[in-house]
Amino acid sequence: MRSIVLATLASVCLAGCSGPSAKTEEEAAGPVAPPAVPADPSFTGFKHDQKKDLFGYYYPTAEVKVGGKYKLDHLHIGGPVGFGDWTAGKRTKTYGPVMLEFQDVTSPSRTNALGNTSYSVKLRVLPTAYALNDETVRFVGTDAKLGEVRLDAKIDAAALKLAQSKGKDSPPVITGALQVGETPFKSVIFTWKGGD
Repeated sequence: MRSIVLATLASVCLAGCSGPSAKTEEEAAGPVAPPAVPADPSFTGFKHDQKKDLFGYYYPTAEVKVGGKYKLDHLHIGGPVGFGDWTAGKRTKTYGPVMLEFQDVTSPSRTNALGNTSYSVKLRVLPTAYALNDETVRFVGTDAKLGEVRLDAKIDAAALKLAQSKGKDSPPVITGALQVGETPFKSVIFTWKGGD
């Protein structure tokens, strides 16, 4: 009788004491950071209503890198012709009047005329939606390697005017949040240049 009781206790212990259950893939990967710019299915279309000239290349003041491989080079805002063509449906696969360009820092590089490093592989994220006025820029685009890219930022009109008049040594002109795939950037600050 004693051996039956011991065998029963051993089987109960093995069934209930086998240790923690296997973690799901999500639990094993750790917590996912909340998005810096939440997805907004209602944000669609292409809207621009700026009175001021916002044309230029906006460079981040600190490195914005995704997956250790892709670095944000700049945000581009086009001029009236670029917006006019886009609105009229004259679009190419390589240009949008609001777009973000990333560089693959593992690709071959060279030093350009300004002394900056330029990489041979560039990813231009064209818009699937944007809204632009003198105070804000919102953007959504998709890239096969980066996933969905979302930007929600404020434009400092006074700082931009100063940067455009000085032509160099731009103060910060755009500040906002950026979401690249699953990677959030809560605060990205951009300066302005009239050309690259």
